[in-house]
Amino acid sequence: MNYNGILLGKRHFLYSTASVVEVEGWTFSIAPGFKIIAGGSADPLKTLISIYRESEKVAQLYLHHRKSDSDVTVQAVSSDLLLEIAPAARRVCVEEKG
Repeated sequence: MNYNGILLGKRHFLYSTASVVEVEGWTFSIAPGFKIIAGGSADPLKTLISIYRESEKVAQLYLHHRKSDSDVTVQAVSSDLLLEIAPAARRVCVEEKG
């Protein structure tokens, strides 16, 4: 797997250009040419997920953690992306439209 864990202060980030990335029990399938940066939220009950194409942020999501479960919230997504979320399978798929 092609990923790097980065520790800045007390915050830990995951950086990956792999096509499949596991974050907090969720599987993210990312189209080629995209990268994902996860973590860094000041709130321990949330994990910030940012998806980039080159240096442009094209999507931002949050994983909200509860005692026994978590869910994903989309904060922003580019109009040229197709974002598919399967909560039961805990899977998020990111692809380019067209």
